[in-house]
Amino acid sequence: MQKSENEILRLIRYLPSAIIVIISIALTYYLYTKNIDKFHEETQKLEENYIELNKKQIKFQVDKIKERILYEKSLQKKDLENRLKTQVDNAYEIIKSIYEKNQDKTKEEILSIIKYVLEHIEFNKGRGYIFIYTLDGTNILHPKKKYLENTNLWNARDVKGTYYIQEMNKILKEKNETFYTWFWKKENDNKDYEKLGYFKKFEPLNIFIGAGEYLVDFEEELKERILVQVSNFRYDNDGYIFVIDYDGKYLGYFDSSYLGKTVFEKSYASNPRELFKSMLKTAKDKGGYVSYYNKKPNTGEKTYKYSYIDSIENWNWIIGTGFYMDDFYLDILNKKEKLGKENKEEVQKLIIFSVATTIVLLIIFFNLSALLEDQFKKYKIDLKKQINNNIKKDNLLAHQSKMAAMGEMIGNIAHQWRQPLSTISTIVTGIKMQKELDVVDEKFQNESLDMINKHVQYLSQTIDDFRNFFRTQKEPKEFLVESAFDKALGLVTAQFTSKNINIIKNIDDCVMYNLENELIQVLINILNNARDELLKIEDNRYIFVDTKVKKDKIFIYIRDNAGGISDEILPKIFEAYFTTKEGHEGTGIGLFMTEEMVIKHLNGNIFVSNDEFEYNSKTYKGAIFTLILPIQIN
Repeated sequence: MQKSENEILRLIRYLPSAIIVIISIALTYYLYTKNIDKFHEETQKLEENYIELNKKQIKFQVDKIKERILYEKSLQKKDLENRLKTQVDNAYEIIKSIYEKNQDKTKEEILSIIKYVLEHIEFNKGRGYIFIYTLDGTNILHPKKKYLENTNLWNARDVKGTYYIQEMNKILKEKNETFYTWFWKKENDNKDYEKLGYFKKFEPLNIFIGAGEYLVDFEEELKERILVQVSNFRYDNDGYIFVIDYDGKYLGYFDSSYLGKTVFEKSYASNPRELFKSMLKTAKDKGGYVSYYNKKPNTGEKTYKYSYIDSIENWNWIIGTGFYMDDFYLDILNKKEKLGKENKEEVQKLIIFSVATTIVLLIIFFNLSALLEDQFKKYKIDLKKQINNNIKKDNLLAHQSKMAAMGEMIGNIAHQWRQPLSTISTIVTGIKMQKELDVVDEKFQNESLDMINKHVQYLSQTIDDFRNFFRTQKEPKEFLVESAFDKALGLVTAQFTSKNINIIKNIDDCVMYNLENELIQVLINILNNARDELLKIEDNRYIFVDTKVKKDKIFIYIRDNAGGISDEILPKIFEAYFTTKEGHEGTGIGLFMTEEMVIKHLNGNIFVSNDEFEYNSKTYKGAIFTLILPIQIN
């Protein structure tokens, strides 16, 4: 140990200075010999960073446009709903006004006026119109399909078999207005398309009015509006966004002459078909970068280009933008020259700084080493004192634990021996009295001697039991859990019986591979602790022992009905030297040593809490100790 301490002191004295000198020499050598390599690395990094910056820029622009498209797309249905509701609400107000001003006319006359006023209303670029039905399904107004007017469509169904007029009637019985979707044929088109409508009931005339729009038509209008916005979008002076579909046709581009044409017709790439195939794959793979040689549209010069590609999947759109490398080659060249000059100046400064720093650090660490050496010597002295104190405390604690255990066992031996010794004394007194009275009965003497021998054997077995308990067990072995409980109870049962303490067992037995004597000691400590608390109550003293095997662990529950542990004491129950017993009745190490044995020797855990339970139709409260032990330890 002294040799190790001397080596530590030498390291404190010389190692920091040696490290500083070595680092300084290595740094200086590195700066001189690696200057050129560093220059090339920095210029290469500059180019990579510049390209990466532009990549991030084009990705940002595409993501921004895509987010804007998806946002407007997400508002599509809400926008259409607002438009339809506005038109129907306006038509409703018109009908209401006509009805209120023509109370002197018949229903048919009023409906005729309403039809005349509303049949020419159009919206959504002429696609939208107002229609009217009676609540029993008769069409009153249909500006686009006049042949349906005055026709009852109560049993009409759409392509999915829905009786949409009947559905509408059912809904409008519960509320006055609603949105609804159904399928309907377009004019001059035999195909059914999904349609969104808004309907509102006008009860005075027993009719409902509505307006609808084919979702596909409204979506096409949205696409046109977005494509115009994309085509007009610019960033960084000449940056633009292009949109092509999955067939390669230009949908959005800064040059309108490209619109409607394909990339195979209008492209400066050397192999347009391969390029489009790569773009389509990248777009379908959730977006990415595509690089290729291309001619610049404004100069016709062929140069390397990076593009970022993404898609609007539901519309089969490919959106993207890119940048040309020649746009920043000149900037890179200028920055490389500037970087070369700065690098040379930096090397000179670093060499000067390195030398100066080395000198300053040598001085600082020399003084610091001396200070650390003094502190180390002081620490070594304090450490030795602390170790000696800890050894004394550990020895004292072990001695106290041993004395406490021996005291408990001596008391148990006294209780175990009291009745046999009393019986032997009585038998001997009887034999002696017979001799004194000269009435010796040989049969009585033989029976008495057999009885004395039986009790002597019992006393001998008791000694063996206690000797086995105190024997140190270093190696684990297999044993039955119930057998361990029986041995523990056998050592303390006399004291518990004499104090009218009933122990009730419910053992889920199993074979354990562990330290049996350690487990017995733990059980005795907990049982004795429960016994001391139960002596504070007058009657109905119980200790309940239950075990449950769960997978590879056994849970042992030991509870009493002594009233429980106060909340203030509960957190301290396993602390060394903590006891609630007065005077010299307790040492405060029993439960401390119990926790130590459970955790360190039996590889388990122990917990304590208060528990309220019912037994024989009566409610009790007490402490419960929970042991969680492995069935087998390595």
